[in-house]
Amino acid sequence: MDVDSGTDDADVTSELPLPSNPNCVSFAADAIDILARRSWADVQRMAVRIATPFHDASALPVLVGMGWRVALDRKNQRHTQVTTYFVFDGPATSSHLDALDAAMDAEPELYAAGSIERVPSNGVNAALLHGGTPFLPMARDSEGLWCRRLELSEGHVRPARVDANRASSDHLAGELRQILGVRAPYGDAERETERMRLAFARHFSTRIVEADGVVREGEEEFMNSVFPAELIASLGLDGPAAQGEYLQAAQACLAGRLGHHDKLALIGLFFSACYADGSLDAREMRVLKEAGECLGLTREEVVKYLRRFW
Repeated sequence: MDVDSGTDDADVTSELPLPSNPNCVSFAADAIDILARRSWADVQRMAVRIATPFHDASALPVLVGMGWRVALDRKNQRHTQVTTYFVFDGPATSSHLDALDAAMDAEPELYAAGSIERVPSNGVNAALLHGGTPFLPMARDSEGLWCRRLELSEGHVRPARVDANRASSDHLAGELRQILGVRAPYGDAERETERMRLAFARHFSTRIVEADGVVREGEEEFMNSVFPAELIASLGLDGPAAQGEYLQAAQACLAGRLGHHDKLALIGLFFSACYADGSLDAREMRVLKEAGECLGLTREEVVKYLRRFW
């Protein structure tokens, strides 16, 4: 797709789809380390720098975003964190994720080990790498092109609007080509994969919570929150025949359709199911191991990821 190189509002008419995977690879650091020591334009440059090795290795478009949250340290004190997260569609491999980990480790800030999470609802886009080129994804409304940035004030992180026609060099990295970020197409193939993923997740989660012969209140609440009836119905999996059909399809081909981080996201979900009653049971962990094998993951890959939860 041809993309304009101009930065004037009238010139930025090209569009690029933004990756739409609900899962992302997320790294957290103290907000002061990210926002107090650099301009937002430098945050955008950092986003490009970190994502480039992954993009070069995988050839997948990757969207880099920044979110925020409050976390408790070991002394039970609250700290505001900024999460730097990476969204990409397609079959990323374990080695691709290793390239991302290595790039993050090279940054001067102290980032925690990455984890697979849902894309945060409060995130703002910082950069998009597509076809070997870094871009700055923008939105357009009646006032023109704009994006959001994060600002730190009195220990709190807040989003702020940046209008392209009034932005300073501190707010927008001038060397990044501006494009309109649009929603990626969601067709029949994506919906079929999502049905398989949901049927697979629901099947193994059910087996985990039932593994010890007793479904406790916490486990029942977990299943209701992760698999609400409206979600099951919206994907047509509210009947046993459809659930069985898509589970069989998932066991046959889901391992080849999902990227490595999507598989780890399922492992994280199953681990949460194991711990939904407040304790770990060997029978539950055996089901988790079986699920990992169905996804094509080795024992070492599963253990390496689960260690991040301890």
